[in-house]
Amino acid sequence: MSSLPSSLPRRWLRALSWLVSLLLLALAAWLLHRYLGAMRWRDVATALKQLPRMHVAGAVLATAVSFAMLATFDVLAARSVAPARASTRLAAFAGFAAHALSNTLGFHAFTGGAVRYRVYASAGLGAGDIARVVALASLGVGLGYGVLGAAGLLMEPAIAAGWGRAAGAAIVLLLAALVVWLARPHSLRAGRWSIVLPGSGAALLQMLVGGVEMSAAIGAMYLVLPPEVAPSFADFVPIYLAALLAGIVSHAPGGLGVFEAILLGAFPAQARADVLAGLLCYRLVYNLLPFGVAALALGLFESRRRKARSASAS
Repeated sequence: MSSLPSSLPRRWLRALSWLVSLLLLALAAWLLHRYLGAMRWRDVATALKQLPRMHVAGAVLATAVSFAMLATFDVLAARSVAPARASTRLAAFAGFAAHALSNTLGFHAFTGGAVRYRVYASAGLGAGDIARVVALASLGVGLGYGVLGAAGLLMEPAIAAGWGRAAGAAIVLLLAALVVWLARPHSLRAGRWSIVLPGSGAALLQMLVGGVEMSAAIGAMYLVLPPEVAPSFADFVPIYLAALLAGIVSHAPGGLGVFEAILLGAFPAQARADVLAGLLCYRLVYNLLPFGVAALALGLFESRRRKARSASAS
């Protein structure tokens, strides 16, 4: 009976989370039905054919930069948690594979955590150390959201005089306060589990890596937008981040549907066929391409592990 009061809030929070997800999915489905019903698929196919090849190549390059930075988060985290056991190559592979699969399949905490556990366990890391790596890498991704969100709000001319600039300035102050707070050693504890937080220098490095990662991810989408209706990059940053966060909250695989609905709604009706063509190209380049590479790489990884076990057993 003593655990009942503590379990009730968790149940309510979990139920509220799923209710918000269902509402987002329902709203996205309604918006997509409305938007797609007004389109002709012939126009979308034509827009796909007219996408500049150099822009598509640039989106592929931006995707490579984004995933390289995502892998860097794991490298930095593994160096902090288990520098003698997890090599740079192994940590980079774990970070890339975890993000490539979870970005497409959704359920980032579960999918990414399972991939990382499989990879890091081969180096002898226990569940506690792997959880610490995941936490530190996730902190870096969150700092990247904060850096780009603040920059986008501060540079947005349409809302610079209103709440946008105030929100951007507030995020900057929070990030600065975090860096100052981390100047002294701090750790977080949850029962027997604890994690040493990065220092100020490491946090600033994570912000830099996160800023580059988010800029590259946004750039991959921005490059395949129709040039005649694409806003400035600074104007596009808040739109992309809002669509991305809504997709994560919805728990839909890869934010599918929710991400598209928000981006399509941000453009005029006459441009949505071209924007949808860009979204399809973006999904292929930023989701399916890394997913395929990661799935193949994990297959090879498992094959080598089995061969090594067989060799040691014989």
